[in-house]
Amino acid sequence: MSKNAQKCPNNFLYLAISILITLYYGIYFYYFVFTQEYIVQDDVRQHIVWLQRFIDPELFKQDIIAEYFYHLAPLGFKSLYIWTAKIGISPLLLAKLLPPILALITTIYTYFFTLKILTIPIAGCLSSLFINQLMWLNDDLVSATHRAFIYPFFAAFLYYLAQNKIIPCLTIMLLQGLFYPHILLIEMAIFSLRLLVIKKTLSIKLTNKKQPYVWWIAGLIITAIALYPITQKPPELAITVTAQQMEQMPEFNLGGRSVFFGGGIFQYWFAGSSGLSLPLFPTVVWLGIALPWLLKTKLPIVNLITNKSQILQQVTVASLLMFLLAQILLPKLHLPSRYTYHTLRFVLAISTGIVVTILLDLTKKYFKHKKQFDLLEKTKIAVVSIFAIAIVIFPAIPYVFSNWFQNWKVGTAPEVYQYLAQQPKNILVASLSEEANNIPAFSQRSILVGREFAMAYHPTYHNQIKQRTVDLLQAQYSVDLNIIQSFIDKYAIDYWLLDSNAFDTEYLKEKDWLINSSWVQETNQINEQLEMGSDSILEKSVSSCSVVSTENLNLLDANCILRKRQFSSMHLNPLP
Repeated sequence: MSKNAQKCPNNFLYLAISILITLYYGIYFYYFVFTQEYIVQDDVRQHIVWLQRFIDPELFKQDIIAEYFYHLAPLGFKSLYIWTAKIGISPLLLAKLLPPILALITTIYTYFFTLKILTIPIAGCLSSLFINQLMWLNDDLVSATHRAFIYPFFAAFLYYLAQNKIIPCLTIMLLQGLFYPHILLIEMAIFSLRLLVIKKTLSIKLTNKKQPYVWWIAGLIITAIALYPITQKPPELAITVTAQQMEQMPEFNLGGRSVFFGGGIFQYWFAGSSGLSLPLFPTVVWLGIALPWLLKTKLPIVNLITNKSQILQQVTVASLLMFLLAQILLPKLHLPSRYTYHTLRFVLAISTGIVVTILLDLTKKYFKHKKQFDLLEKTKIAVVSIFAIAIVIFPAIPYVFSNWFQNWKVGTAPEVYQYLAQQPKNILVASLSEEANNIPAFSQRSILVGREFAMAYHPTYHNQIKQRTVDLLQAQYSVDLNIIQSFIDKYAIDYWLLDSNAFDTEYLKEKDWLINSSWVQETNQINEQLEMGSDSILEKSVSSCSVVSTENLNLLDANCILRKRQFSSMHLNPLP
């Protein structure tokens, strides 16, 4: 292997293989999402469904959930979806089209960035393989939400940084800030680290070179421009919970909707939204941590590694510094894991690609000099070969990456979705059922509240969700028809979706967003009522007011419930 390897035909061959890897995952992705009528990625339900109103302005009118997530979305992300909606591509369709395209861009940039570190084509191919495994064995890319754009933008940033091209770098930074500002802060931290010179004595001083200062000042200007839209959020989004409030709220503790505290020291620092959230699978990417040690060896192939490997070190340090800063300022910089989750995956994938290339070079030399092998050596070779094949094949099994890691939600109540989709576009559905979370995606209709949308980061929004949930709980299990009518009138409820076991004593206890929540007291009161065996008006209305019934669900017409009250009033107050 030589320095001229990059110029040989193998460069095109390994790039083609890298692209084929992405196409394999991407083609199956298209097959998976376009052969099922009711399928949606979990995060799409939060961040993209509401953008459908730019295809049809009549959808999700005066919907507080739609308004919340719309204003929460980064400017660049929602602008892309709005622009494509105006040319006739619905947001839900675009969400299914984008992931393979984003993955392909990421693959190409990762391939060429790796070659800037080690000019051997197979290294770029291996890095591309590992970054594809990390992307597709995850739910970020396939969601096509703002988090999905991290991959192509950051891969491009690394490449142009290695190329020392300031204009493309700044352009990517601007886009990154408009789609996912957390990564922009890491990129700015990288620019800051490049101002420092660390000597062998571990003393640190500022560089005497002019270029790093130019980059830093330009990066700071871009960062200010990109972050400006965030300062223009509505007042209710400008106020967030404090760290002290988070510690006291059940939503952020063990078993809650957005667990942050309560899982122990290891859980806090290494897993979940509070921790580093490093990948456990595919485990092979942890070979990348051996790269710093290999760089100190005198192996001939190590001499081919350029000083661009310092970029991986800078990314690691910048990510960890921002992670610690987010911990200190919690939650002003949002969740700490946002600063390590994605960037360290790039570091591990690329480092592992280089490490495996070095190991392959050593293996090649070993086989070149070894003529005969005894049984033990043959056994070792067989085991290593099987392991190597498994590294490539197992993560590529469709059932593994699509069903275990990508967090798809497949609708199981088509009758309900179809019925609601045929109703007026301004209807509102009340429900405590998990199936309610799918109604906006599959029926394009608004719901009163749902677990998926019960976020507790902004008190103004959370208090509205709390009030709606408490009112819904009290109405659904009320024995007083006046309470139900008041609830229906207050929120203009049109339909009520009930699980078939909605009145069982264990029903509410199985819902974490009700039990481990700020409305746990009201939930417990209803639980006590259920255990006493009181029959609610709604339970009695199932048979007479259901417009759609399945094995697990009943959709009730709210007007039918109101007519029951009118009927009762006529009998209580007969005409003279």
